[in-house]
Amino acid sequence: MSDIDSTSSIPAGYASDIFDLSKRVAVVTGGGSGLGEAIAIGFAQAGMSVVLADINIEGAERVSKIITDQGGVACVKELDVVDKDSCDQIADEVQAEFGSINVLVNSAGSAFRCPAEDFPEDKFDFIINLNMKGTYLCCQSFGRKMLAQGKGSIINIGSIGGFNAYPLASAYLASKGAVVQITRSLALEWRTRGVRVNGIGPTLMDSPLTKAAGSSTSVTADFIKARMIRPRLGQPRELIGAAIFLASDASELVTGHMLMCDDGYLTS
Repeated sequence: MSDIDSTSSIPAGYASDIFDLSKRVAVVTGGGSGLGEAIAIGFAQAGMSVVLADINIEGAERVSKIITDQGGVACVKELDVVDKDSCDQIADEVQAEFGSINVLVNSAGSAFRCPAEDFPEDKFDFIINLNMKGTYLCCQSFGRKMLAQGKGSIINIGSIGGFNAYPLASAYLASKGAVVQITRSLALEWRTRGVRVNGIGPTLMDSPLTKAAGSSTSVTADFIKARMIRPRLGQPRELIGAAIFLASDASELVTGHMLMCDDGYLTS
């Protein structure tokens, strides 16, 4: 039986309260650049204390300064998401310093473009480890804290590539397909214990990762752009609203879901 009285009227302030993120703590992996940076800044502007967990300390420090200069609260933690001990240690530190962990965003990730028949094994291992294993290990370490407190929201950054294929990205596509299934499986296991697990599925984004992978002007990018309803790259700031929704109580009935921020790409 639901703990919500469906016969009661909607109280004054309900709509604003369900989006209230003040006094909450968010950990953002890969928060030192790209999509993680934008989401971290957006969370801080919404009143959250933000932990920038990244192996890229220089980038994380830069983002932390942006947040604090805007009047927000941020701290930096060096985190290697593919190292279980590192994940456990940072989860323990954040719990001790802030008292709770309310939101986790798994944004750390990478890509590499190459024909499948020539894909280097070391690059394959790197992409699968970072994108898939890194997401899973962070879900484990920070998820345990959320399960213990009986509430939390995990947001995994997926991709249109978790659903549709495109050329020269076989390892990346495999890793993002795995992120979709990790999201669904953990949501199934953890919902009755108070923890929701969702994801965001961006289109091709204007981000450092896209530029580093050579995706803004390439066979891969041309393939994707030809199927876009509007042929433009997404901007990292355009994911902030989706992240705030999934982090907040406004999405209480949403779990195991990949919220596509793809400008309609999957409909084409």
